[in-house]
Parts: sequence; structure tokens; C-alpha cells
Amino acid sequence: MAKKAQEIKVDQDNGSYWNKINEETQSKQSKLSMVLGALIILVAGVLVFNYFNKSKQDLGPAQQTTQEEQTDVSVENLPGNYTVKERDTLFLIAEKYYQDGYKYSELVKENNLTNENTIEVGQVLQIPKLGEEPAIGGGNTTIWGSKIEGDSYTVAEGDWLSTIAARAYGDIMAYVKLAEANNISNPDLIEPGQVLKIPR
Repeated sequence: MAKKAQEIKVDQDNGSYWNKINEETQSKQSKLSMVLGALIILVAGVLVFNYFNKSKQDLGPAQQTTQEEQTDVSVENLPGNYTVKERDTLFLIAEKYYQDGYKYSELVKENNLTNENTIEVGQVLQIPKLGEEPAIGGGNTTIWGSKIEGDSYTVAEGDWLSTIAARAYGDIMAYVKLAEANNISNPDLIEPGQVLKIPR
């Protein structure tokens, strides 16, 4: 009997021991859950704050772009200035102001650009007002310079194959004809002093 009482007492002691461990574990889990919950709330708060703070910062450039557009000259008020924006090309700018992207050569000439493919965001370009184009065969000048009437032409500094075509044929796209007639594989590479055939 004494042995059974001892076993019952040991079982009760073991039971209370496990109960104590269980209570301590639950207490620690409860504290850990509270800390993790507070940490998650803190991280969520920081993310929400950054989201709304970034949204306010994003408004700045949009307002700045609006101000830049306000300083850009309108089509009706040419000549004037234009500030280059992201994804602008001379072709697109010429299309905006002259309704003809191929008149980008006017922008190249007016702004003394050495490379028509290199304009930078924020660069200010002067946009000239274009005069009326003379009819083909009428007058000795075009908007691109003096008319080329001979069967050959010597390339001058600052010439482009497209402007030579415009002066010779009255059509800027006729540079293809000149390139083929002179075996030019890259129309962007012509040198001052080079003599070109002007097929008629």
C-alpha cells in the first residue's frame, strides 16, 4: 500500500511538473506572440508610411514637367525654346512643331548639333520658325540652303545627306537615292570634301 501511495505521489509530482512546464511555455509563447505581433505592426506601419511618402515625392517631377511645358514655346509663337524631355528625339520634336518629323534637320542646324542622335533630357533647344518652302523649280534657295542644280556636289562641313537631298530634289527622303547612286552604306557617314553624284 505504501508503494502504491508513493507511485501516486510520484505521478502527482510528475503531473504538476509537466503542468508547470506547460504553464511556463504558454507564458513564454504568449510573450513571444506579443513581441512578434508588435514587430509586424511596426513593419506594416513603416511600409504604409513609405508608400504614402513616396507618393507625395512622385508628385514633384510631374509638377516640374508641367512647369517645363509651360515654358516651352507653343507652335503659334515660334521661334522659341523647348526643353528636351524623357524619350524625346529631334524627329518627334520637329513633328510636334512643324507637323513633319523630317524637318528635324532645321533643329540640327539652328542648334549647331554635331550629332543628331544625341540630345539630353533638360537640354534647351531653340525652335526656329520656318518660312514657306519654295516650290520645286522655283527660286534659288530652299529652307535647307541654296539649291543644288548640278550633277555633282562637294560635301561641306555640317552637311547631311538628307539636307543635300532636300536641296537637290526638294525632298529630304531622297537621301536614299543619293546613297544608292554614290554606294554609301551608312548615310550618316559623309565627309567634307567628298564629291557626290546627283542623279537627275
